[in-house]
Amino acid sequence: MNQAITKEMLIEHFAGRTTALQRTMIADWLQQPANQTQYVAWLDEWERHHLQYLANDDAALHTLMNRIDTWEQQQPTSVESRQGRIRPLPTDPRWLVAAAVILCLLVGLYSGQRQLLYRTIETAFGETRRLTLPDGSRVTLNAHSTLRIPRFGFGNKTRAVWLTGEAAFAISHTATHQRFIVNTDRGVEVVVLGTEFNIYDRPGGTKVVLSKGAIQLNYSSPAKPVRQLKLTPGDFVNIDPSGQLTQNHTTQPNVSTAWCDHRFVFNSTPVREIADLLRDTYNLRVVLKNQQVASRTVTGSFQANNADEFLQVVAGLLEINYKQHENTVTFFD
Repeated sequence: MNQAITKEMLIEHFAGRTTALQRTMIADWLQQPANQTQYVAWLDEWERHHLQYLANDDAALHTLMNRIDTWEQQQPTSVESRQGRIRPLPTDPRWLVAAAVILCLLVGLYSGQRQLLYRTIETAFGETRRLTLPDGSRVTLNAHSTLRIPRFGFGNKTRAVWLTGEAAFAISHTATHQRFIVNTDRGVEVVVLGTEFNIYDRPGGTKVVLSKGAIQLNYSSPAKPVRQLKLTPGDFVNIDPSGQLTQNHTTQPNVSTAWCDHRFVFNSTPVREIADLLRDTYNLRVVLKNQQVASRTVTGSFQANNADEFLQVVAGLLEINYKQHENTVTFFD
């Protein structure tokens, strides 16, 4: 069966709305270990948005202890038989508490499968973090971003990660030519062997910029089947919030990773994009006092290690004033 298994099809499957043919296709697709990892990730995401059962651990433990107390009261102090003395099950309260704790742990492990199967690395607003993955690949995680990687088998059976936010990747090539896959929430999947690239995936859209090597970009949307694009150095792909994909080329792909060194490069960048950057990086809400300020653009390159430094430089480039109250910044003439 050659038809691609999309996230949308699996969501219908989790909800019990797939046909017999689709279930057969999914079963065939699950024969591949990498697909099994993807299946578990999407199942976990679906379950978190469609809770099937909310356990009340305290009530369950209380009920269990009451049943144990009742059972204890019904037991005779001793039991004799012709074959000799029969020992009752241990009723030491400490043993019963230990059993209850184990039961609660098992319930917790079942409900927290994502914490068991995956490790999540997160950055706060204004923070960047450099990581080395088990396969030797290097990742720089931008502010307010998360990277999820499997706890078991990463680098052996599969090399698949899930990104929310922004990250720069430098992927190590393996002797077995094993693919490295980056998944995003917007249906973008980047497949590589060994290369360097940047992925931006936030509410304002998704952008993939290739600096070195080559990648295959798979994009699935509800309206269209999976699209496959081959990117070479300098190629970049934009996907806007509506799902519209465009592909372009740049002679300076390394600009996309300038943020790794707290450097910002703007080329006729609208103020509204600056506002989005302040929101995503520093959790700041920007208010523009008038249309004249909103229509201005920024051109320049500078380094800023925090939000205060960033605001001072941008205000100088725009020749405007600003004031900040808690997490709100107002730009005005």
